Amino acid sequence: MVTNLSLRRHIWLLFIIPLLFSCKENPETFAIHSPIYPSGTEAVSFTLRKIDGNVSEVKLFEFVANVNSQGDLSATTPETEIQSWSSPSFPLTFTRSSGYGSNKLVTYRFQVKGNNKTYNHRISFATRPYPVPNQAAPVYVVGNQDKVLNLVFIPDTSMNSRMTLFYNSVRSQIDSTFHQEDWVRRFRSSYNFYINPVTAIARDFDSGLSHVLPSNSSELSFAQGKVILHFHDIRDQAGGGYFSAEYYVRGTMLHESGHSLYRLADEYDSNSASHWEEPEFPNNWDNQSDAEAAAPGYNKTTADVRKMGTQDWYRICNNQCPMRSSGTPINNYDEPCKTRILHTLLKRASN
Repeated sequence: MVTNLSLRRHIWLLFIIPLLFSCKENPETFAIHSPIYPSGTEAVSFTLRKIDGNVSEVKLFEFVANVNSQGDLSATTPETEIQSWSSPSFPLTFTRSSGYGSNKLVTYRFQVKGNNKTYNHRISFATRPYPVPNQAAPVYVVGNQDKVLNLVFIPDTSMNSRMTLFYNSVRSQIDSTFHQEDWVRRFRSSYNFYINPVTAIARDFDSGLSHVLPSNSSELSFAQGKVILHFHDIRDQAGGGYFSAEYYVRGTMLHESGHSLYRLADEYDSNSASHWEEPEFPNNWDNQSDAEAAAPGYNKTTADVRKMGTQDWYRICNNQCPMRSSGTPINNYDEPCKTRILHTLLKRASN
């Protein structure tokens, strides 16, 4: 029997998914600044790199606002063009040699022209220290907090004497994880990133202890993802809305943020893994026949269905999917996980 819910899901898979799978921007470019969270006196570099396509012209604009202790903005400058490139050669970099000063929120915009179209990267960041007490500082904000997914980077106490390394790691995670995985980077306007002013303590999973949360944890409820970046060699874990990761890993970031941002379940072949079946667009199935029935909707066959461990849990994703792998390497999400990610982003955008 075909229920209304399963019919809607079937129609969505048949028509919407193929359309969106093919809708990469052309050209495709990504913007980043460095330092990701500068002090008021530091020079800031803005970089635009190209993934694909032809670009005929790029312009860089900026405007700056004051931020008070309540987070209110004032004295916003007019948006000003600060650099332009014709027939550019990538990557493009412009450095503002003088700092922006204290208590500032900076917004920059790369305007990109190519293939008879124009689009923009618009990104905001605060200078350090952020003047709003106990609030996570915006370091790469692209959209309405209520319409996109928000991730807060929290320094572990092991990073106390390594804060430059921590800041550099945050930038690297944004640019080398979220802007590198092929599916996630297509939705670059769907993720905001923040840095927390208060530390936490990441606990080893094998210790049986939970993470020690930051003292301002009540102020971080807006974020769907909260990651404690640490220096130690421990077995990372998730719990209480937080997860941990070594500062340099990429695959673990994709895996653990897969849990927290999109509610993707583990795909490990282990009985100790965390398996569950989401009511809409799952990446785990609790019986083989349902997994086999779902396979064609993801351009898979029954031969792609795999049992995970000795319990009755099944997956369709390939062996390289981040929900089955972790650690340093970056692998791309497979079709069921990509569909779940897209569903989450669309649902969030429609709030």
